[in-house]
Amino acid sequence: MVLLFLFAFIVLINCVYFLLFSKFSLRSINKEAQKKYFPLSLVVYTKNQALNLKDNIPLWLEQEYPDFEIILINDASFDDTLNVMELFEENNENIKIVNVENNETFWGSKKYALTLGIKKASHQRMIFTGADCKPASNKWLNEMGAHFSSKKQIVLGYGSYYKKKGLLNN
Repeated sequence: MVLLFLFAFIVLINCVYFLLFSKFSLRSINKEAQKKYFPLSLVVYTKNQALNLKDNIPLWLEQEYPDFEIILINDASFDDTLNVMELFEENNENIKIVNVENNETFWGSKKYALTLGIKKASHQRMIFTGADCKPASNKWLNEMGAHFSSKKQIVLGYGSYYKKKGLLNN
């Protein structure tokens, strides 16, 4: 009998809670009306990734986002990375290139290369990725940029690996 009263009391508390907070959980939110687009700089770090750049730059350029630029950082590559970047820069005004030469003081410093890329960016909000990271869709930048606000300056995301057969993926 005690268990029955305890159960009825818990159900009553849950019903009261539901009635108090249902106006928040059941209301419809027009997300499109609330969305504010901030200009973004997509900062792409690369070192010896010419083949990945050929595949991924067109995917970044196809992003459905109203105002963005692409900062391509070449960190002293010795393959055709810089040539691939320049080829895409010729046809797209929203691509900027940062070519980092080998420097004795900052030799092999990814942080130095990223700092130069950040300085080249003209927008306050930046999204960082690598040349080997493929966007999930043409709405990827829109999805990432949607989380920025006037109060939220840092947004973290992750990149998952492709599932393949093999020992490494297990």
